[in-house]
Amino acid sequence: MKIVLAGQHNSGKSMVFSRLTGIDTIVSNYSGTSVEITRGMMRVNGSSFELLDTPGIYSLAWADGPSDLTRRTITDLGDDDLIINVVDAGSLARNLALTLELLELNLPMIVLLNQVDVAQSNHLVIDHQKLSEYLGVPVIPFSAQTGEGVADLHAAISGGSRIQPGNSPRRVLITTDMAACPCSANCSGCPMGEAVSCSEQQVVDYYQQARCLAKQVILHSDNRPRGLQVLQDFLDKTRMGSLALLLLGLLGFYLLLSFIGWSEEVIVSLFAPIQDLIARIISTIVPSGFWHTVLSKGISEGIVVPFSLVMPAMLMVSFLISIIEDIGLLPRYAVLLDRVGNLFGVSGQAVIPLSLGFGCRTPAVVATRILGSEGQRFIVVALLSIVIPCAGTIGMLSSTIVAFDAYIPVIILSMLGVFLLLGWILKKLYGENEDRVYELPSLRMPQAANVAKKIRLRFQGFFTEVLPLLLVLSVAVRIIIESGVLNRLHNLGSLTYTLFGLPPEAVIGVLLTIIQRYLAPLVILNLSLDPRQATIAITMIALSVPCLPVVVMTIREMGVKAVVKIVGVGFAVSLSIGFILNLVLPAIGG
Repeated sequence: MKIVLAGQHNSGKSMVFSRLTGIDTIVSNYSGTSVEITRGMMRVNGSSFELLDTPGIYSLAWADGPSDLTRRTITDLGDDDLIINVVDAGSLARNLALTLELLELNLPMIVLLNQVDVAQSNHLVIDHQKLSEYLGVPVIPFSAQTGEGVADLHAAISGGSRIQPGNSPRRVLITTDMAACPCSANCSGCPMGEAVSCSEQQVVDYYQQARCLAKQVILHSDNRPRGLQVLQDFLDKTRMGSLALLLLGLLGFYLLLSFIGWSEEVIVSLFAPIQDLIARIISTIVPSGFWHTVLSKGISEGIVVPFSLVMPAMLMVSFLISIIEDIGLLPRYAVLLDRVGNLFGVSGQAVIPLSLGFGCRTPAVVATRILGSEGQRFIVVALLSIVIPCAGTIGMLSSTIVAFDAYIPVIILSMLGVFLLLGWILKKLYGENEDRVYELPSLRMPQAANVAKKIRLRFQGFFTEVLPLLLVLSVAVRIIIESGVLNRLHNLGSLTYTLFGLPPEAVIGVLLTIIQRYLAPLVILNLSLDPRQATIAITMIALSVPCLPVVVMTIREMGVKAVVKIVGVGFAVSLSIGFILNLVLPAIGG
């Protein structure tokens, strides 16, 4: 038997999946977290079942993008399979619309009334037994956070009792006889309301029926704690709230830079004895000479650099993004920036993958599946690949800026200008007009365990992929430097100085970003550059081609043709910005 988790966006499916399978997944307080099918094994009373976590879907009739994957998965189920419909107890009326639609498939089904602990804390009481009578299938109060309801779910699956939808009198009433429903006269309160142009009358009927059903089973409803409600109304309904969101974003950026600067000095001092120890160990193994220098400097730098430059940035970025996700602010940034972003080829919804890109751009490329069109996806992936620096790159570039006293305003303004101009150009080439509807989740206090898990999951890649890679790259760079390869490039000096005001070694370092953006700063840090040259080199690195992991993921998601275009544009942007800055900076006294 195959078991499929199905539910509307932000109903908590991924957290339920983690609870039932033991597989850690990143969960967030906004729609679109899951963009592909996640598989795991679920143990029920000694038996194993395959459990599928699907992307959120509002309706089988309105499925596109990741939602279409869910629709096809559900419609391909057989009579021996099981649907576990995850329903957010706090948004019962909206979530039950999909429940009623799923019931029409006449497949075995269980309804999980998820997040009942949160609903109860907000003084929302639901009669789940009465709801079960109306629907004709088991309804189980559940909390993925605490584990409440797991035993009841296992019992329902193993017993198989009443999981086949039945035509109870109340279900027949709710699905066919809507004349008696007090809220069927109009749908002014329907969650879909007038927000979309709806030609699917049947789907609208499901939402009307769901509202009516919710009224019958909600025993008591009260507002959430006053503080959160006031804050939510302030952010969502006032212009000062929009300004507060912008200021909060700037504050986060300031905290990031401050933390990187402070932590670098602390960590470097802590690792100084380790560097000395590595040098002594290598001295006892490798005699003085070329390889002694390469290994002693390469290995020590390969350890210190990741922990002093990359890890602090990754830690702070992961922390900030996790907090923003868990509170429910990311969708609000999407709404806030929708009009502005649309002018430059980026929808407000693109804020989500673009924000995730500051942590790691590889999963951010996958997250672009939440966007409505291939044109929008290409624009956002191009901006991610060329303009948005990941956490590790931020750490490396920040250190390089400090080391050479580079011009920070020039670098930031260049990145912002390229982002806007490139977005505008790409919109003219690939943009499509889209009608967008945003779901704003209720604000909630961040959960420490959830934030900690997100940080841990994001750091797994650092220790398994980034750390070994940087160690290898550090040794490789040291081999290049000590072998004198860079010194043989001086015949290119006249060309590189004329075009970019840089020595050829720096330009070669910039071009190595195609392998990994971490590699370029490692080369630059070993050169003698003045502040102007460093500013040009750092800007060219920041605005460059995607690194290999991003290339591989983009090929998987969008094909080779898209990658070729993005790499070509990246090289053009990097070389152009270097040429422009070489002309402009001397003219303004830089």
